[in-house]
Amino acid sequence: MKKLTKTTIVSFGATALLLGGAGAGYAASNWQGHANMVQIQINLYKLANQLSKNKTDLTDAQQALQQANNTQADLQNQLAQAKSDYKVLQDQRTADQNSFNNQLAAKQTEIQQKIQEIEQKIQEGKDNVANKQKEVDYLNKKVSDLNNQLTNQNQSTDADMAQAIKDAQDTRDKSDQIVNQYVEK
Repeated sequence: MKKLTKTTIVSFGATALLLGGAGAGYAASNWQGHANMVQIQINLYKLANQLSKNKTDLTDAQQALQQANNTQADLQNQLAQAKSDYKVLQDQRTADQNSFNNQLAAKQTEIQQKIQEIEQKIQEGKDNVANKQKEVDYLNKKVSDLNNQLTNQNQSTDADMAQAIKDAQDTRDKSDQIVNQYVEK
């Protein structure tokens, strides 16, 4: 549109110059007017060429701008995708870390429970050993008491036996004496 407007203005200007110059001194400056017209046509041709070149340059620049915009949009999409992927990876890392921490805490709790169970069993074992030791001590004392009673009873029985033998001997001696005294010989 701008090219058409410029071309129209230049054409009208050239026409006005041509008509204005042609009326008054056509005969006097015919050669000079013709040289001016040739120069104007050369200038118009140069301007048209420059305008065409500028239009081509503008089109090329607009295409380059569009490509740059497309590249920028692609890069922005890639950046958005990379950010999205990064967010997904961060979320996954956080989830994995939380899962690991939960598993670690569960294992630590399980280990602590096992340690407590083992310590409890050790304590129960110690208590059982202590109770068995008390039983052994009690039975040893009972055996000792029974041995002492047996020893005392054996000593008492030996003394009783000695007394019984002495009593029997005394009775025999007395019966011998009575028999000797009362029986005739």
